[in-house]
Amino acid sequence: MIKKISFIYVTVIQVLFVISAFALQFLSKKKMGVMRHFVYYNKKIETIYNMPFLINAVSFIVLIIIILAAIVFFYFLKSKIHNNKYMMFLNISLFVLGILFIIFLRMFSRESLLAYYYMTLIFFIVYIAELMKTSLYLFIITSKNIKK
Repeated sequence: MIKKISFIYVTVIQVLFVISAFALQFLSKKKMGVMRHFVYYNKKIETIYNMPFLINAVSFIVLIIIILAAIVFFYFLKSKIHNNKYMMFLNISLFVLGILFIIFLRMFSRESLLAYYYMTLIFFIVYIAELMKTSLYLFIITSKNIKK
């Protein structure tokens, strides 16, 4: 019971994070103060960090997680013992979110979206939360089957 409530709670927070990312982009187009803030901090971030390298590293990490999620999905699909629909749904959502995140990283840039770095961070946090939900549920499922 607590597990389901906590998963729903995390999902609601993920949706709120995504809505806030799009709200930041909307405000960056409509409000001059927000636009100035993003322009200033984008330049500041680019002077401190090597952003193209970080974006490529995040893309590579997400790609590895997608491959692992696909392996776990096919394992659960072929396994008769571990046939769990919620685990399959979590794996599919992890896979789809990862693909969408990589597409976002490759299609957009700081020049096209002022809130690009902020949106990237928010989407990465959402993706890590989804990974943690899937990993925790996988751990719970496997520990229940080991005890049997």
